[in-house]
Amino acid sequence: MPRTTRGDEPTPGAARIRRVESVVGRDSSGGWRRLAQVVVGPGGGGRTDGSEIDEARATAPFPGSRRVIVLGCTGGAGQTTTALMLGHTLARYREDRVLAVDAGTGRHNLSSRIPGESPETLSSLLAGLDTVHGYLGMRAYTSRCASGLEVLAGDSDAGAEQRLADRTLFSDRRLGQAMDTLEQHYKLVVVDPAAALAARVLPYADQLVLVVPASEDGPDAVAMTYEWLDGHGCADLRRRAVLVVNGVSRRSMGDVEQAEAVARGRCRAIVRVPWEDELAPGRSERVEPSHLRTAGRRAYLALAGVVVAGLGTAQAVRSSEEELAK
Repeated sequence: MPRTTRGDEPTPGAARIRRVESVVGRDSSGGWRRLAQVVVGPGGGGRTDGSEIDEARATAPFPGSRRVIVLGCTGGAGQTTTALMLGHTLARYREDRVLAVDAGTGRHNLSSRIPGESPETLSSLLAGLDTVHGYLGMRAYTSRCASGLEVLAGDSDAGAEQRLADRTLFSDRRLGQAMDTLEQHYKLVVVDPAAALAARVLPYADQLVLVVPASEDGPDAVAMTYEWLDGHGCADLRRRAVLVVNGVSRRSMGDVEQAEAVARGRCRAIVRVPWEDELAPGRSERVEPSHLRTAGRRAYLALAGVVVAGLGTAQAVRSSEEELAK
């Protein structure tokens, strides 16, 4: 990456984006088989920056409905921010219905970062699932953002964690029914799960997005997450995963490259997301891609593109994993 005046600000006149992509191996359908590395950072170039390629990928058709699970490799990695920005980007560029499911808890969960319309939550949907009929019935449980993204809110009250651990309400059977209901009404479902729920939603994933911070903890966090996924029978899902290195700046490039070295060859794609002041802790929580700098917006568009590019052949794999979950 070119030199910058500060770790989180490009030099004057370097607002345009250079995009570098290397693809290792393709399957017979033209999909990405082993590793595609997407690097987004400051540099020269106009419309040759590749953003039009990202947009074409992000808007590409695919059969059926698909589910994307976003997991942080460590605390504070940016899991919720990544899930929200990915959802916003997909909703903005696609004409399909896109839903973000907030399956987290606490005051800073995903649904706290959007203007709320509906008082309903994931737990109330599970409780009233049998009474949901048609899209209008489902729409009563969601809040719609300016980007077009709909959000099913999580619970943030004192009893939220206890309800999340309740295997009567959050039973595997009930979760499966909820996923089937969402599939009927949304083309893409992005799930941001709490740590306690992560292993239970993985069987329903068509695409896994892993998020690691651009910090010295990153390489170990990637290694441990990969071991955890393999230990839970998700080696194939891990191989098809997209790794997001979050908060990249000039100062963190050494840590970024080490984390990528751990991941390279063990996942399908790597996407760097640059540091964004708007997404820093303590800043306004209600933020959309339009509030970000050009580099940040294009990074999330690149992420949306590689996610959609991997969805065409995911159905058969997900169906077999759902059978195991049942």
